[in-house]
Amino acid sequence: MLRTALFGVGGIGRRLADELRDHPETSLEAAVDVNPENLREAGIDKGDRYTGEERLYDERGDRLDAVVVATPPAFHARQIREAADRGLHVLCEKPLVADREEAEAVVERFANSPETLMVCYQRHLDPAFRQGYERWHDGDREPTFLTGQLTQDWTAHFEGGENWRTDPEIGVRGHLFSVGTHVLESMLWMTGLTPESVSAEMAFHDDGGEIDTQSSLSIRFSNGAVASMADSAVVPAQREHLRIWDDEGALELSARDWGEPTLTRIDGGGEESVVDVDRSTRRTKVAAFVEAVESGEKPPATAEDALRVTALLDAAYESARTGERVEVDL
Repeated sequence: MLRTALFGVGGIGRRLADELRDHPETSLEAAVDVNPENLREAGIDKGDRYTGEERLYDERGDRLDAVVVATPPAFHARQIREAADRGLHVLCEKPLVADREEAEAVVERFANSPETLMVCYQRHLDPAFRQGYERWHDGDREPTFLTGQLTQDWTAHFEGGENWRTDPEIGVRGHLFSVGTHVLESMLWMTGLTPESVSAEMAFHDDGGEIDTQSSLSIRFSNGAVASMADSAVVPAQREHLRIWDDEGALELSARDWGEPTLTRIDGGGEESVVDVDRSTRRTKVAAFVEAVESGEKPPATAEDALRVTALLDAAYESARTGERVEVDL
């Protein structure tokens, strides 16, 4: 039985709490949130509620095997480090950390470590996306052209001015960093391509150029492939789209309203066909985490995966602020 504590019981945290309760090999021993009402609404037993991690560790630290981190990203690096220093496994929501420097520190901390760190990039668990991964990792096909797009409506956050997602001290950056990262990271993970440089334009909600509302990226990879990525937080519909071409055609993944993606194969002649995807093989985040801990093998999404997309994001935000194409530090 993997005894766990959950940090953060907002929307994503509550879903993870349900996964922890439902899995036969995990127990939710306690939860931490700065808002006591969140803990109550998440169904955490009164005696298992904490508003700070220090007291949790003092009272329960020797009875834990792992922590699940679902707090805003500004707090992740510290929470990961403190858990690992106590010999605990870590399942952490994305974005993993705030910037490349923090990502590199996490990679170094878990290199050759007995503790497991898994990042919650759930596309790695989706059978449709895994078909894309297999296409470019199991054969000799090489991607040549990539396009991605993600849209969502954060208008209420921007107009209200009280949500943590619009506070750089808590949310770190804006929509591309927080949500568009799903598509951007999927590009890198499925293809294995190394980004060399990026040129970006962004519209910002804040004067400091941190909280983006819309963005457009042009990415150049080491093999000569190019990609475009568009992201918006101010349109009235959630849509997700990713298309990756190689010399034999393309794969296209499209989804709406956070539903299951449709996988379409385009052959070398341009003919399209929808691929039947067996979704019964899909694991939850907690199930994949437990399997990685028990087997000692690499989890589906690693700190190295997070480092690659974080380095690209750092370069994109720098490009948007400076107006220059920026090299990706990898």
